[in-house]
Amino acid sequence: MLFNSYSKSAIALTICFIGVFAISFGSIFAKFCSHDLTPQGIAFGRLLVGAIAFSLWTSGKTVYQRLQSKPVENKPHHPITLLLLPLAGILWMMTLATMYWALEQTSVAITTALHNLSPIFTSFGAWWLWGQKFDRRFLLGLGLAIAGVFILELGEMQISASRVQGDGFAILSAILLAAYLLILEHLRTKFASTTIQLWVCSTGAASSLPLLLLNHEPVFPQSSQAWFAMLSMAMVCQFFGHGLLTFSLTSLSSVTVSLVHLLEPVFSAFLAWVIFWEYLSFWTWVGFVVVLAGLYLTILGEMPRDTLESDLERV
Repeated sequence: MLFNSYSKSAIALTICFIGVFAISFGSIFAKFCSHDLTPQGIAFGRLLVGAIAFSLWTSGKTVYQRLQSKPVENKPHHPITLLLLPLAGILWMMTLATMYWALEQTSVAITTALHNLSPIFTSFGAWWLWGQKFDRRFLLGLGLAIAGVFILELGEMQISASRVQGDGFAILSAILLAAYLLILEHLRTKFASTTIQLWVCSTGAASSLPLLLLNHEPVFPQSSQAWFAMLSMAMVCQFFGHGLLTFSLTSLSSVTVSLVHLLEPVFSAFLAWVIFWEYLSFWTWVGFVVVLAGLYLTILGEMPRDTLESDLERV
């Protein structure tokens, strides 16, 4: 049984890695949309197309189950649990909007790096809400990973008012991401990953549309390039990436998932270097290596505890 738990956790971790890699394309696609849409508009388009994709997937799954004479899952849920579904969507919409605002004022590398400070806030939330404890190896790895993020930040530092404001938006997006992942971890025990993401995308799109109309901001892109980027962002990042990430929460904790998220700045910065030729200094590469080393230690400290807890739950 323990071997099976390790195998399932390893598979879930691999799925999470793939999901984070897909999500890392988000900053690249957002750059291509920024000429036609505001940050709020980019978030709305991504969530709207994502909602349509998850709706089609869920409807197709339901029809298939009925054709196969399989019972369609319809369990009663606590009202608070049902309230968490739209709350997750609002938090995710706010996370995207603040991250895209940061992208307008600083580089892709720094935005994704500060955005992925979320493990600090996720770990604090898990400790405060559920009394989750962490061993020394985990805490050492977490500190090392965060230090790597700050090394990356120092290597790319520029002194300007807009840069400071952009960093603030990026850090705020990290706090919102942590809250979003903590809620998703709870919801994943109650709902299928596609159901959760359908609610997230639908609620997020519905809550952002009034703001767009009130501020007279464009709702849809004008150029074919921006349309392609928005559709690609929705399918690659939201449908595929976040679909896999939510699915991985079956076997992984929100803390582990937020730690794997630390790979996003590595992927995003490399893609930005290849596509936009954004300059990456020596200290940026050092920061990436330190982040990876810290991530390795934290996963070693986190995974055994998770698998043992999974075994106890099955007994």
